[in-house]
Formats: sequence, structure tokens, C-alpha cells
Amino acid sequence: MSTLSILAFVFGVAGVWFTIQKSIWCWPFALVSVLTSSVEFYQQKLFGDMSLQAFYFAAGIYGWYYWKRKQKEPFYVQATPKRLWMGLMLITALQSLLYYFLLKQLKGDQVLFDAILTAGSLTATYMMTKRWIENWMAWVVIDLAYVALYAIKSMWLFAVLYFVFAGMAWFGWKQWKAETLKK
Repeated sequence: MSTLSILAFVFGVAGVWFTIQKSIWCWPFALVSVLTSSVEFYQQKLFGDMSLQAFYFAAGIYGWYYWKRKQKEPFYVQATPKRLWMGLMLITALQSLLYYFLLKQLKGDQVLFDAILTAGSLTATYMMTKRWIENWMAWVVIDLAYVALYAIKSMWLFAVLYFVFAGMAWFGWKQWKAETLKK
């Protein structure tokens, strides 16, 4: 267990907790987790996960800016528009195929698993930036699948982290769902 893994764990949990609380602090904490995780994934040859961290970094900067700009407005969450579901699934599937072939060329490990989870994570992150409630359920499924991937790779601290993330995502879904029922 490396120092970077421990930092990724602590800052990752804090980042998700602040997201559930709808606090702008989620973004700087997530950025630290992203940077430390990317090194670990590179060392494990999980190039999809490593590349995903670059996206998360950019999304973290965007989210921090977007939430800061909207800080004085009420924080509204809503359901994902039904008309977008098929498009989101199609884009995720196409990304999975693209990443599969790219990761295969890079001689990554667990290529199919890595590609599908990378694509799903990108879609869920997009949904989170839009403040769509279902992002949390997407994260529950994705995080539990990551638990399996990290167990296969004997990356036990990351397996525990993503199990915690799955529980936090479930809690986030309940919190945000309760807020929409109040409206």
C-alpha cells in the first residue's frame, strides 16, 4: 500500500462526501485524488483508468468553475431527461468499443473490463456535471464493477475505496432523490 494510494483513498472519499453535500469543496478534493490515482493506475497498466483520470482532472476544473459560477443560485437537481437515455447508452457503448481497441494496442491489462468501466465513468461524470439524479445509480453499478477489477489486480485499497464509493453513491442518490420529492 503506497502513500499515493492512501492519499487517493482519503481525498476520494472526501470528494464524494462533499459532492453529496453539494459543496464546491468536492472539486479540489477530487483533483488531489485524481492526480494520485493516475500514478497508481499507470503502474498497474490500467491505461483506461489512467486516461480517465485526465478526463476527471479536466471535469474537475470545469465542475469547480461551473459550480462556482452558479454558487449564488439554488442547487437544483433533476431526473435525466428520458429522451436522452438511448443516446447516453449508445455513446457509452461506442466509447467502450473505441477504448477496447485503443487499450489493446497499448497492451493494457484487463482491456475489456477497463474499456467498459472507462466509458461508463465518462457518461456518469457527464450526468453528475448536469446534476442529474441518476448519475448516482450509474456510479453504484460502476463502482461495484471496479471493486471486482481492483480485486483481480490485487489493488486492495482501491477495491475498498470503490466499495465505499458505491455505498456513498447509494447514499447520494437517496439524498438527491429526497430533495426532488420536496419540490
